[in-house]
Amino acid sequence: MIIKWEPLKSMEQNGPGLEYKVAWKPQGASIEWEEETVTNHTLRVMTPSVYAPYDVQVQAINHIGPGPEPQSVTLYSGEDYPDTAPMVRSVEVINSTLVKVTWSAVPKERVHGHLKGYQVNWWKTKSLLDGRTHPKNVNILRFSGQRNYGMVPSLDAFSEFHLTVLAYNSKGSGPESEPYIFQTPEGVPEQPTFLKVVKVDKDTATLSWGLPKKLNGNLTGYLLQYQIINDTYEIGELNDINITNPSKPSWRLSNLSATTKYKFYLRACTSKGCGKPVSEESSTLGEGKYAGLYDDISTQGWFIGLMCAIALLTLVLLTICFVKRNRGGKYSVKEKEDLHPDPDIQSAKDETFGEYSDSDEKPLKGSLRSLNREMQATESADSLVEYGEGDHGLFNEDGSFIGAYTGSKEKGSVESNGSSTATFPLRS
Repeated sequence: MIIKWEPLKSMEQNGPGLEYKVAWKPQGASIEWEEETVTNHTLRVMTPSVYAPYDVQVQAINHIGPGPEPQSVTLYSGEDYPDTAPMVRSVEVINSTLVKVTWSAVPKERVHGHLKGYQVNWWKTKSLLDGRTHPKNVNILRFSGQRNYGMVPSLDAFSEFHLTVLAYNSKGSGPESEPYIFQTPEGVPEQPTFLKVVKVDKDTATLSWGLPKKLNGNLTGYLLQYQIINDTYEIGELNDINITNPSKPSWRLSNLSATTKYKFYLRACTSKGCGKPVSEESSTLGEGKYAGLYDDISTQGWFIGLMCAIALLTLVLLTICFVKRNRGGKYSVKEKEDLHPDPDIQSAKDETFGEYSDSDEKPLKGSLRSLNREMQATESADSLVEYGEGDHGLFNEDGSFIGAYTGSKEKGSVESNGSSTATFPLRS
């Protein structure tokens, strides 16, 4: 047994040579006190009994003498492990994962210390679904205080378990009770591992799924549900389909609406009911093979913006090509000359190609202009007679007016390259 007390403060010692006189004896025993004097404030005492009550006194002493007479306090000798186990009275099944365990209390004298509570150990031995045995993996749950029952949760459904109970004190745990064997009933399965829409058509959808990780019993089938979820304000009625074949991992839904978005729910079921659902969403197609896909894409803002950008870019490119084409075009020489005639060039053309005129009697524009300019320059009709003397005349045989270009060099006449002459009346 270890005896401890609070030491005196310096101001309480009232002198030098402070010591402590410790006395003890078994509680209720008519024997002399055992004593020991120490200078510190802790004393370890060997006792013949385990966790037995003792009367203990501690008195302070200095060189002047002892202090006030102490009062007795009750302390217990050292603890030992409990030497007996409680007995499991019953295991009440609350549901497939929860049981209530009841046990008998360990007698106080058999605890050999201060009882801190009871500990429940349990482990799964086999699955009732396939009969497969499991290695021993002990789970522990402690219930503090003086109590004789406890709730054990998180069990596996449709399984066999072993359970034991033991008492524990500050020293440690006592022996376990005999294993109590119990079984949990079937429960609802966990949700299927996945649900996928593997094929869609105009009015059909084919779904596939995986088994739950924990069946928690014998599967009796599946509950398939679906509804329309086109937008927030259009939630369709929930439709139910009971699939009674538990080994079937897929289902084909028919009579759906074209170009419609659906949400599907799938639950696995046992005789105890159906578990949590796994869900998936998909849209049916339109009239064409990809109508549903295009309908979904065309409703997206980014797609509409992309189409507008492409149309605008195409329009800009066409405008640039049209402007460049007009800027690099050519005009007809004939049209250019008609729009901007040059008198000198026109006269030369008339002199050179006069023989191809449309009519001999039609005066040439170039010849008339030259004649008028020459007549205005000479201002004398008589001078024109000199140009008409002899075989050489003012005009050649095709009617071209040569004198306009040679008159300044030779005043009298010009040489003709033809035999014929042309004359016109002169003023007298």
